[in-house]
Amino acid sequence: MTEDVINALQRLAEVVQNEKTLGAALASIAEAATTSVPRCDAASIALSIEGRPITAAITGRIALELDVAQYDTHDGPCLTTFRSMTTLRMNVAEANESFPHLARTAQLYGVLGFLSIPALWGDDLVGTLNLYSRTGTFDESAEAIGAVLASQVAIAVSRSPEFTAARDVVENAQRDLDDESQVSIATGLLMVNEACNAEQAEGLLRSAAAHDEQTILQIAQRIIDQHHRSQ
Repeated sequence: MTEDVINALQRLAEVVQNEKTLGAALASIAEAATTSVPRCDAASIALSIEGRPITAAITGRIALELDVAQYDTHDGPCLTTFRSMTTLRMNVAEANESFPHLARTAQLYGVLGFLSIPALWGDDLVGTLNLYSRTGTFDESAEAIGAVLASQVAIAVSRSPEFTAARDVVENAQRDLDDESQVSIATGLLMVNEACNAEQAEGLLRSAAAHDEQTILQIAQRIIDQHHRSQ
């Protein structure tokens, strides 16, 4: 990396640290990619929410369209990087072999090169930095600079109360769904074992919870555990 690029990245780090919102920090990083990474014409940043990518920053419609093309088919450089937590760099010809749907979308927008880099915080993936080129294939220099920018993504996310709150909402919602599923399974088991209807099974759950001074979920889990042990 040249001294000018290093200085630019240092200035970016200062900017990111001073941004008041995660969105503003990510927008600054994405924009920096288009000015500091050789051949980068568009960039996006996708954050990991419950292991799924959500685009949180873009520098142009091209980046969003290419991200969406990958989400639609559940495959592409961004998704591969999410799963493997490793950098993926390829040209449109390689993409045509591995990700034909993405390659067709890329050709519509004149995109020739792809570069997806994981943003890691410790052993955890917090997102990916996804770069798109209309002028050719990304090289090792682009990958090295992109890795520095991806580290800034990880830092910005790790310091963000917004992201923590959003992740907590998703995780709580997932837990609620899991809890409902457990209760439903236990209700079904009671219907079979006690030869009763759903309303009667729910009543049995409530009665057992009150008698044992436990929650309905705890009773449901106990019924499921007993069922597994009896198999």
